[in-house]
Parts: sequence; structure tokens; C-alpha cells
Amino acid sequence: MFRFLLTPRWIALTIACIFIIPSFQALAEWQWRRLDQRHEYNQAIQAQISKDPIAISELIQSGSDSLALTGQSTWRTVELTGTWDTQAQVLVRKQSLESNSGLWVITPLLLTDGTIVMVNRGWTPSANSATESPVLAALPTGVIEVLGRVRAVTPRTKPAPTDLPLGQVDRIIPLEIVESESTISNSYVEMTASRPESRSAEIRELPAPEVTEGNHRSYAIQWIFFEFLTVIGWLVLVRNEAIEQRKNNQASKEVASTN
Repeated sequence: MFRFLLTPRWIALTIACIFIIPSFQALAEWQWRRLDQRHEYNQAIQAQISKDPIAISELIQSGSDSLALTGQSTWRTVELTGTWDTQAQVLVRKQSLESNSGLWVITPLLLTDGTIVMVNRGWTPSANSATESPVLAALPTGVIEVLGRVRAVTPRTKPAPTDLPLGQVDRIIPLEIVESESTISNSYVEMTASRPESRSAEIRELPAPEVTEGNHRSYAIQWIFFEFLTVIGWLVLVRNEAIEQRKNNQASKEVASTN
């Protein structure tokens, strides 16, 4: 009854299923691993954010060629006191918030000990054209107290564009904004509060990091479902073919008997 499984068509179909099933299993395991990594990432973020605020000076790494924060600083809440360097303020292009196009407002803060820190004051909508910069309200003068989250700087992998409008950059590279031995080079601060208030109405605070599982669990289950579906599909096809073969054999016998 099942001799048809030895035909070239069915051999090819069976081999394809044999290869597809472990492929789906590998994809499911990949999603499970990504879920574990996401859990570890979320736990690291929550552990850092839950710590009490600390002066940024306590996180400065010693013995490095340039001024930098320690590797365990990312997402740590820090306190800063200094004055805004409005002349060096820049806008980071192509930054979205809730599907809206805009820019980040990066203002260097000159700390009381001379250290320079890039502070991301928030997001602002784009101007009418890509060659224009939005008009921002003036910043308060004098000593400013800032509270914010430490973010790591992504190193540049290709040359900076040279055709950007004045005062705009493509990413946050502290030493490209203020080239100084006093500039913290590997990190910047995402401002969450300031005194006096240094975020005007046209600038929106950046949301806290999203601590979720993402879609990895559902994707893993989906690939497992495809595994079972492949097996069930193959069995259904075999069953249907066997029924068809039985009908054909029965019809042949009836024809033979009438003759």
C-alpha cells in the first residue's frame, strides 16, 4: 500500500521534510537563546536603574588614555552640577519618537571640576526641511543640577558626513562635539530632570528603557508549531495518497472482474 513512498517524488518530499524539521528546531532554539539574552539585558538595566543616584565623577575610569566612564556605568543614574555650553550645542539627526521624525538636543555641560559631559536633553520635532534646524528656547544660565541616565557611545565605523547643516550631527561622538582632554569620550547622559528646568516645551523627555521580553517567546513557539505542522502535513499527504491508491486499485479490480 505504501510502495508509492519509494517513488522519486515521495522520496524528494520526505527528504525535504527531514531537513526542514531540524531547521525549524534550530530557529526555535535561536529565539529561546535570544529570550534568555533579553532577560539578562533587562535584569542588568533594572539593576542599574534601581541603584541610588551617584555623582558622575565617581564613575570616571582611571588610567585610560582619554577621559571615560567605567564599563559598568551604562544605565546608572548620575548627578551632575555645572553650566551649559550653549555655543557647542548640536542636534542629532534622524531620531524618531512615537513614529515621529525629529532630532536629539545634545548640550555639553561643563562640570564644576572642569569635566565636560554631553547631555541629551531630549527629543524635538524636525523643522520644515532637512536643511533647517528647529528654533529652541534659551537655556538658563548659571549653575545647573542635572539628573540622568548614563548611555554608552557607539563608536564611529565610517567617516562623518560633511554635508550636514551647521549645528547638526549624525550621531553622538563627544570628542567630535568638544575636542578636549576634559571631555568624557565613551558615554553621555540622558537627562531625566534638571534644576532650574532646562527642558523647554518644544523638547520632550526621552522615555525610560523598555524592559520587555519582545516577541522572542512567540517566535520560538511559532517555529515549534511549524515543526509539528510539517510532520502532520506529511502524514496527511501520505494518508490521502494511500486512500487514492486504494481507490485506484479497487477500481482496477472492478474493471478486471467485469471483463
